[in-house]
This record gives sequence, structure tokens and C-alpha cells, in this order.
Amino acid sequence: MSMEKKNINIVRNYIPWYSDDYRISYFSEQRKKDYLSYTPQDIYSELVKNVVNQDEACRKVAVMMYQHLRGHRFVGMLAGPTGSGKSFIAENLKKIFPDMVYIRDISNVTGDGWSGGKKVRTLFRGVSFPSVDDVRFEPVLFLDECDKMFAPKHSSSGENVSESVQSEFLSVIHGGEIAVPYQDSSSKSVMIGTSGISFLFAGAFDRKAREIAEKENGPALGFGAHRTKIAAYDREFNASDIMEAGCISELCGRIQKIISLNAIGEDDYRKMLDETERGPIHELEKEFGIPIQISSERKDKLAHEAYSSGLGIRGIKNRIRDQIDEVIWNDQNAKILDIA
Repeated sequence: MSMEKKNINIVRNYIPWYSDDYRISYFSEQRKKDYLSYTPQDIYSELVKNVVNQDEACRKVAVMMYQHLRGHRFVGMLAGPTGSGKSFIAENLKKIFPDMVYIRDISNVTGDGWSGGKKVRTLFRGVSFPSVDDVRFEPVLFLDECDKMFAPKHSSSGENVSESVQSEFLSVIHGGEIAVPYQDSSSKSVMIGTSGISFLFAGAFDRKAREIAEKENGPALGFGAHRTKIAAYDREFNASDIMEAGCISELCGRIQKIISLNAIGEDDYRKMLDETERGPIHELEKEFGIPIQISSERKDKLAHEAYSSGLGIRGIKNRIRDQIDEVIWNDQNAKILDIA
């Protein structure tokens, strides 16, 4: 008996993030086992492949992430200068756990009743949450530029608008429920429980770092003057520093661990450019699939620009990309990208 072949067209319909089907659309029991197989040392090893000169910060984040995988939520903070690797830590965490880590810029979040489309509740749009008997893990939200959100902003009536936004964050971190709108213009929303979510704030706190250095250094002349000057970011941040930078005490009290990142100097950036197993050149070689050679003189200039501009590793990579474009323009068949 012959069997008639049928043409079956598989149609992949869009699954909205707020649908119950979204959480099982790409997560599996095997992936959960894979995630649970990670030790803190495994997570740390992945992080330090691309995050340079922040080994202690990576170690602490790895332990927090390991704990999160076992149901122990955390609320932490990364504090360090621009270009020190805060965002790189988050981006590399997302590479390891792509369906768990969500990166959000909270510098321009506004409170309910104020103009602006970005609200605390909209930060959760697109985040996938587990439900009963689900194999999926609770999410981790990386909240970047928190120092800008903490900074006092006063309305015409004198109200500190920043404090009202922080109060909304406090209720979320406390572990309640929040109504997350489906779309920007939609009146429909879905209720999401936040008791299992981990939060990792991040900020530069540059003004506070300079104030700390000035205070620690004391008078420039006369009795009590320090012989060895302390630079900004030499001392680690503590809870009092964060509150003085504008964070309300109730929210600051919920932050379990403040992780200070090392300031990156010009020599550090120069060393990164000589790294063969990690660093910006190694990353770009993987991205373009071709060896990249950069002269020593060019590396010196890149390191100086990264340090003096404050753009850090991203600045280095962007400058190298500019040079790569020039090489490709002149020779599309180049086997090595040689940047003099």
C-alpha cells in the first residue's frame, strides 16, 4: 500500500513575552541541568576571559550567581569608574546565561505621574518568569547607571523626584507584585511576582569618588597633610557613600553587597592590548575571524586614548574597528588585519 506524502508547512508564530508559552519556548530540562552544573569557579573562569583586572569583582559576582541558581536571590551593586568593566561583567554573564540575565539602563527612569516612557514597571517588559512546575530559573536584572538615578532631582515644587522612583524600586525589591504593561501604549498588563528576582545595580559614582579622595587626603599644606595622595576610587565604597550619593536608606539597606571595581590605568589598558587569550584584540579577532596585528606605537596611543577619554575598553574596540574598516577598504582579501 502506497502512502501519499504530504507537504507540511511549519509556521513559527510569534510568542509574546507575557504568554505562558514564552517561558517554555526555548528553555529545557537539559539546559537547567547544564546551568546547575556550573561551579562558582566555572562562572568566574568565563567572566575573566574578557573582563580584565577585575578578578575579585568577578569572583564575588560568580558566587552570587551560583547562589541565585540555587534559589537564593541577591541584591548587589557594582561601583567603579567608567570603563572599568561593570557592563562587561553583565554582558559576559548574559553570554553564559542568555535567557536569565537582562540588562537595563535606569538613568532616565521616571516615577508614575511624571513625563517619560521609562518607568520601573516597564523595565520588566520582555523578561521571562517561571511559573508553577516550570524548569525555568528566576531572572537576574542588571540595572546600569544607577548613580544617575540616585542623584537628587527636584521638581518645581521642591519634591525630590529621585526618591519617589527609588521608593518604587524598593517595593519591587521587597518582593511584591508589579503590573507590567504588554506594550508601550497598551492598557493591558500582566501581574508579575518579584520575590525571586535578583538585582545587580551598577554605577560609576564619580563625583562621590572624588569627594572621598579629597576628604581622605586632608589639607594640602600644613599640619595633617598627607604625603601620599589618594586618588579617586582608591578606597572601596561603603553603604554610607552610596547614601550620600543620593540612594535612600531603605533601598540601600536592601543591597547586600557593594562590590568596588579597580580603577583602570593607562598601563592596564596597554597590558590588555598585549593579551593573547583575552582582551579587546582577542574579542575582535573572534568577531571578524581573522588575525589582527597592531604595532606597539599604535597600542600605546590606544591605551592613552582609552585612559584620557574615559571611554575605556569600548573606546579601544571602537578605535580598532575604525582602523579595520580602513584595512578592509584597501584590501578585501587580506589574510591578516595589519594596523600600523
